[in-house]
Amino acid sequence: MPSSPPRVRVGSRLAASVALAVGVLGVPAGCQTFRPAAPPDADPAARGEAVHRGASPAIPPVSTNAPPGKYATRRGYCVFYHDFDLDRTDPLFAELEELPDHVFGELGLPPTTGVVQVFLFDTQDRYERYMRTRYPSLPTRRAYMITEPRAGAGDEVKVFTWMGDHLRTDLRHELTHALLRGVLKDVPLWLDEGLAGFFELPPEQDGVNPQHVEVLRRGPFKPDLGRLERLTEVAEMQKPEYREAWAWVHLMLRSSPEAKQVLREYLQALRTTAKPGPLLPRLQAVAGDPNEALFHHLAAVQMPRHRAAAPR
Repeated sequence: MPSSPPRVRVGSRLAASVALAVGVLGVPAGCQTFRPAAPPDADPAARGEAVHRGASPAIPPVSTNAPPGKYATRRGYCVFYHDFDLDRTDPLFAELEELPDHVFGELGLPPTTGVVQVFLFDTQDRYERYMRTRYPSLPTRRAYMITEPRAGAGDEVKVFTWMGDHLRTDLRHELTHALLRGVLKDVPLWLDEGLAGFFELPPEQDGVNPQHVEVLRRGPFKPDLGRLERLTEVAEMQKPEYREAWAWVHLMLRSSPEAKQVLREYLQALRTTAKPGPLLPRLQAVAGDPNEALFHHLAAVQMPRHRAAAPR
């Protein structure tokens, strides 16, 4: 996993992150539907009860392995938990508030009314120590979206990340996972990551990841959507799989109305069933040879006029 140094001034981190790169280099962020069995005497913050504190400051956590929770900032569908001052006028907040309209409008899905808890760690070290302690079975990623059961109600949706140089990308990526989780029964792993990879990019890039395009054009690249559809474990998704998942999603959303309709209909099926069957035959019905269609699509993709700088 690439290491990005934390910023010096916590009060300006969000603003600084907006100007940084959004291309995914190294191992991307990840998501997981996780249901740990917390012991009855577990720390309330570890059980996710921070959501009940509303927007008022809370007692600083005693344990160094506790999640952030000194302050809670509500913006749109998110509650951000943090132990440092945040600039509530930062443009990143406004951008994230618009993300649901972007995602649901593009995919033809109804909006969700759920709330997402976002835990912002001040340093990479604290984030990684907490994740190793709380979720030891998960592979190392810069950020995670995790759902956990809540007594007497639906699942809690949580995003964990730290104030690093990939903050904007990682928040958009993980919040896309969270939004999809709020309206669909389930999302196949490859599709979940492909959609998150599409929407993690700044709106002005229209879903185009220049790094992915360059690598795939350079090759060798042997697409295999059938293989992607059989993946079920987060650890199976590495850089090649993330790139290919993004490519298939971009093909369906941007190559033709027919391909986009295939994706939209598949997502509609996921609203009522967690097992709608494979997507590949549906794509074959409108695209002929999907692999050939993908190669043609990648060759024709127009790079963004204003490309983000590479992450530090």
